[in-house]
Amino acid sequence: MKKYKFLAPYKKSGKTTFRATVGRAGVYLIKENGRLVYVGMSAKNLYRTLYRHFEKWHHSTQEVVTYVSKLKRNNYSVRVVLCTPSQADRLERALIVRHQPRDNENKFSQYTLTMADDKAIDNYNNLQIETEVPF
Repeated sequence: MKKYKFLAPYKKSGKTTFRATVGRAGVYLIKENGRLVYVGMSAKNLYRTLYRHFEKWHHSTQEVVTYVSKLKRNNYSVRVVLCTPSQADRLERALIVRHQPRDNENKFSQYTLTMADDKAIDNYNNLQIETEVPF
């Protein structure tokens, strides 16, 4: 498992920050003006899942949380944690229960923590933040 520092989702050039997450599994945390507002995960393509939050899109069977209309007036930063799909599932659940992010209200009401989730939080908290971001 690797935890990276919070970075803006886009570089000044307009390119995305986390390009190397294409095809990788992991968890992402989105902060708005320094406050954690969303925790998500992807078992297959973290890049696509993460950047949907910063684009206009609709999904017929799933509630969509998007920040595209707020990008100009708010400061967003994103942390990525690369891990296996099963680790991502446990870590996402544990972080949502622990932090109760504003935009994870639907998921929070469905989750209860298990001992495995507590271990996922301990592992996350004990990870050193990678100083060299390979993105």
